[in-house]
Amino acid sequence: MGYTLSTTIKVSRETKNLLTRVLTKLEAELGRRLTYDDVIRILIEKSGFRNPEFLLKLKGMGVPLSVVKEAHRILEEEVKLEEEAYERRYGVRYKRSN
Repeated sequence: MGYTLSTTIKVSRETKNLLTRVLTKLEAELGRRLTYDDVIRILIEKSGFRNPEFLLKLKGMGVPLSVVKEAHRILEEEVKLEEEAYERRYGVRYKRSN
């Protein structure tokens, strides 16, 4: 196990209870022990939030909008392929509720 930097974050009791419920559900689905850090990371990664820094850099460099849109399409396609690969490898997948 590598070096990890520990820090404390404040969350309400209700938020901790929600995280605990998600942790329990994910552990059952994945069949392994998880930490709160794992749960938070999974929730962030699967939130659908994508960091657009790369696309903004392209736009800032004067790259034509059509190229930026194509880069965005390719990135979204890659995300979909990664999702499919994960599901093939691990089977059951945690689905976020909308």
